[in-house]
Amino acid sequence: MTSIQELTETIGKSITYKKHTCRDLFITVVYKEDEPDRVDFIRIVASTKEGGCPVSFMEALADMLSFSIKRIRNIHEARQIVNNLRWQKCLECPANVEHITSCSDAIARVLEKVLKTKEEEKEPIMKELGDIGKW
Repeated sequence: MTSIQELTETIGKSITYKKHTCRDLFITVVYKEDEPDRVDFIRIVASTKEGGCPVSFMEALADMLSFSIKRIRNIHEARQIVNNLRWQKCLECPANVEHITSCSDAIARVLEKVLKTKEEEKEPIMKELGDIGKW
């Protein structure tokens, strides 16, 4: 199994990404229906047999990210969220092709991909992300 796999199923205005860490993470980015270039919220599902803390932690992290994304004012704040999630290390995370170091690192990579996609879609970038509350 590859460590990154963008699931091709795009349901409505959402995209689900699958990342492999110590468990499979399914990260869904949901866009607003009336404004398709704005992220509405993020859902994270961790597949684990144990349930408990890892699952509830991912749900709480998704809620905090959704809350934060709705309040971002510019591209620098968006990048800061990604930077804070990146490179966190987890001893349980197996070696993988993408060098993902933890669940938060996997989530950051998805957010980074969403940001890059948005940057590539519109020029100039500050027009769309100048008030990235749209993001």
